[in-house]
Parts: sequence; C-alpha cells; structure tokens
Amino acid sequence: MDTTSLDNAARREILANLDRFIRGRLAPRVKAIDASAEFPRDLYREVGGLGIFGLYAPEAFGGSGPDLVTPLLVAERLARHSVAFSLSVSNMGDCILPILAGGTDRTKQAYLPPLVRGEIVPCFCLSEPSGGSDVAAMRTSARRDGGDYVISGRKAWITSAPVADVAVVFAKTDPAAGHKGMTGFVVPIKSKGIAVGKPEDLLGLRGSPTAEVVFDEVRVPAEARLGQEGEGFRLAMSTLDESRLNVAAISLGAAAASIHEAVEYARTRIQFGKPIIEHQGLQFILSNLATELASSRALWEKAVAIMRRGPSRLASLYAGMSKLTASDLAMKAAVDAAEVLGAVGLTKSYPIERLMRDCKALQIFEGSNEIQRWSIGRQLQKSGLTLEEIDRIIATDD
Repeated sequence: MDTTSLDNAARREILANLDRFIRGRLAPRVKAIDASAEFPRDLYREVGGLGIFGLYAPEAFGGSGPDLVTPLLVAERLARHSVAFSLSVSNMGDCILPILAGGTDRTKQAYLPPLVRGEIVPCFCLSEPSGGSDVAAMRTSARRDGGDYVISGRKAWITSAPVADVAVVFAKTDPAAGHKGMTGFVVPIKSKGIAVGKPEDLLGLRGSPTAEVVFDEVRVPAEARLGQEGEGFRLAMSTLDESRLNVAAISLGAAAASIHEAVEYARTRIQFGKPIIEHQGLQFILSNLATELASSRALWEKAVAIMRRGPSRLASLYAGMSKLTASDLAMKAAVDAAEVLGAVGLTKSYPIERLMRDCKALQIFEGSNEIQRWSIGRQLQKSGLTLEEIDRIIATDD
C-alpha cells in the first residue's frame, strides 16, 4: 500500500514554492521568532496557502494527498532554518491522520478543509504527566453518558496547545482493558471544561508553544469519537510511526544545517597560516559528521520505503531506528559545530546555539531515544535478526 500520491513533477513544484517561502518569508524572521517565542500564525497560514497541509488529506476534503514522502521532505527543508517552525507545521499530520482514519463523514467535513487551509491549528493530546512513553498507563477517562462522552484528565507537553483550535484526544473508555481500552476523540479547544495551561518556558523550540491541557468533565457527542471504542491505541501508534519518521526528517535538516555552518566556517577561518579545515583534528570531526549524515539519511530513506508498503512491525521498527539515529546525530552535529566555530558558535550571530537548544528535544519527542533502544532490543529479543531477515530488508522496494 503506497501512501504517496504525488508524482515527481508535482513534488518538485511544491518544494520549489516552499523554498521561495523559506527564502522570502521564514528565513528573515527566524531570529525574531526565537527571541519572542511567539507562534507565527501568519506564516502558518501561508504554509496552508502553499498546499502543504493538503498533502495529508485527499481531494474530497480540499487536499492533494494523502502523501507520505513530500511532507517529510518539507519538514527536513524547514528544519534547516527553523526546527521550531518545522515542528509546528508537521504537527498537522499527527492530527489529520487519526481524523482521516477514524472520523465520521460529518467530522471530516467539519474539520479537514479548514485544517488543510491552515485556518485552524490542531494539537495531539496523548502524553500525560504520569505517563509519557507509557501510553497504556494513561489516566484520562471518557465515560459514556447517553449520546455523549464525558472526558476528564490531564495531558502534558502538548505541542501547539496554547494556539490550538481543536484537539485530537486519547482517553480510556475501558480503564480495566489497558491499551485495548483507549479511544480517540476530536474536541474543540473552546469546549466547556477545557483549560489550557501557561506555555512552557522551554530551553529551545521557541515559537512552537507547548502546554498542559486539562479536561474537566468535558462533554462531547458520540460522533466526536474516532473509530470504535478501543481503537485508540492502534490509531495513536500508527500515527506515531509516521511521526517518528517526521522527527527523523527534522533531525536530518537540523544536522545538515549544523554541518553546513561548521564546514563553511572551517573553510574560511585562518589559524596557524591555513584554513582550520586543513588541520587534521577538525577535518576528521567534519568528515565523520558528513559520513554520519549520509548514513543516517540512507537509513531514513529505507524506513520511508518500508512504511510506503503499509503499517507493519518492520515499519515500526525502522521508524524507531531512524528517529533514534537521526536525532542523536542532530544533537551531536550541533555540539561538534560549536566546537569547530569556537567562541563565535556560542553567540547568536550564528544559528549553532539555537540548534543546540532545539535539537535536544528531538531526542525526547515521539518516544525518547531510550524508549527506542528498548523497543528495538525487545524486537531483537523476540525475533532475533537472521540473515534471511537482513536479505528481506535489503530487498525492500524503494
């Protein structure tokens, strides 16, 4: 099942338009957005006007998709200039996918067209104060009351919550059933009983606001449910697989930005009578980073190719491996670039200090890298890694 709908010509046109937007609109404002920590809603709407959000939805709802590959390339390109804005834009996919997979026709018609146009901002409410990576341990509940559900609980670290208009919320409709008791809902943020907390004062990702969302006896119609009761875990996990590919794409863009800055500085900075890139110590640092970037991107491309064949255990495994490798590289590249630039790398004259602040979050989002290692190790424990399995992975169609 190939979830890529665009041909190469259409993809090139979208990316060319995006590049013009980045040069003319985003790049000149990146420093100001980071300094103010304000969400650039005007730029967000412009992205909608470029058709970027439409890549997640079919034509029936105003989109041009669904497309898997192009939004990932968009995320990578945006992250070369602003990790925070890239995250805000790509968060749309986390929210559209569950609505598309589980929403009623009326729900889709109500929410997807304005989401595609960038007129409303969504947020994905899964993590909780007591259960981030342990999704099955969530405490938020949704009890049936006649033709409605009543949702109560707390969600934490919710990207875009302070500026969101609608939330995709996961809650337990059967608390005794563990992860099989999870159900998804789509809920307007202005619903009675919802309180959005103060934006977190984060180390990085300034301009991509994050906050807690509290649900206090929030009543929603049964039609707001996404899929059947108990299908929430499946919806959430299938969304997270693509989200991990997206974090990997953002990480690759951020890593490329750090490496580019370091290489260009090293080519022109003269010390001891020659450019510092000619000094073996720094040359080896940069050589290793360039090699790791190429390797990490190759793994990501393989993970995307597997995901294009449809959801599977192998797709989940490779999405986690790609997220782990790329986000670790993004952090390492930012730190090593600061080492190459020296004191100036710590100033706001260069983007390296911002990349150091932003990239740490990429190792934590969508399941921390420790969770990814645990998940990969558990799969190895269960199934091993035979030569036949390696051959099958290598043979996956691109």
